Amino acid sequence: MHVNQSKIKFEQADQYLEAAQSELYRPVEDVVPYMVCRSARHAISHYLQGYLLIHGIESTEGASLKTLLEKCRTIESTFDSLDLSPITFDRDDEYSAEFHKMKNCIELATVVKQSVRKTGPVNENKSMK
Repeated sequence: MHVNQSKIKFEQADQYLEAAQSELYRPVEDVVPYMVCRSARHAISHYLQGYLLIHGIESTEGASLKTLLEKCRTIESTFDSLDLSPITFDRDDEYSAEFHKMKNCIELATVVKQSVRKTGPVNENKSMK
């Protein structure tokens, strides 16, 4: 059951990451910073939640990124080097309108995705082939 839930979380995370990337690379006058930052943060949250679910750990929907990351660190030391400092906001109504900060948030979401995939079910599936 946790595997199905984690798969859903990862799919949702991919959608959020794609939405953040699409929004950031629209014409400058059309970019909605709120959407970029919110989507990147939600992507990170869903990747971490999916990883935790694979390992049988459920988290509350409103858990902070810091809390989720700490739980992931108890499972895998790879997460020890993950730095969440580019995400300087915890709520949907907080965001940055600076291009480089928005880009950093998307890059962080991509790094989290790669970290989760390195230590998560993708590796297990590869070893089964």
